[in-house]
Amino acid sequence: MSNLLRTQMKRPHRSAIVLSAALGIGLWAASPAWAIYKIVGPDGSVTFSDVPPSTAQGKSVQSLNASGSAISQNNFAGFPTGLREASRKYPVTLYTAPQCDACDAAREFLQQRGIPFVEKTITSNADIKAYKALSDGSDRLPFIAIGDTKLPAGFSSSNWGIALDAAGYPKTSALPRTYVRPQPMALVPPPTVKKDAAANGASGPAEPSVLPPPNPNAPKGFQF
Repeated sequence: MSNLLRTQMKRPHRSAIVLSAALGIGLWAASPAWAIYKIVGPDGSVTFSDVPPSTAQGKSVQSLNASGSAISQNNFAGFPTGLREASRKYPVTLYTAPQCDACDAAREFLQQRGIPFVEKTITSNADIKAYKALSDGSDRLPFIAIGDTKLPAGFSSSNWGIALDAAGYPKTSALPRTYVRPQPMALVPPPTVKKDAAANGASGPAEPSVLPPPNPNAPKGFQF
């Protein structure tokens, strides 16, 4: 695939009142308003509860997100209550590409507001294929998912701010000073090379990047 993922800085949007109501309903419907815990007893029995066990002795306890996946609590250590609950219920994932001014602006927006997020980069054909599948065929970046809610592709500080407000994220940074942001990672991890093949130098050719050198004449906020 030789065509570039296009990026845009802003998209037209509805009034703040209508968008806020729609996002609020979507976020409310996407996840329960309380914590869900998966508890595995010493005998292997599994129960689900909205109340954590008083003691974890002999038990395996996991917090689950809206899709039922286990959430690591280590990422939220030291978070104040409001930020911890928003991060647990509505984790933020940012999808970006290199040489993308709009992606840089989106990342800076989240960092300045103090939003903990995971960044997935789109650089290979495998990344593009996976990205199109999760974004309903979009070829625009940046793209953000807040819990199970996916906003329209393209960066809009107003739209993103409304969505983060609806998810309960603080309007100003409340991250502890010791917080370390995770490093960006490819949307599709590169294939691992088997030990035998690596020893024989038989690793396959690396998939070339689909991103050409930046075009200095391209309009700001777009990539061709």
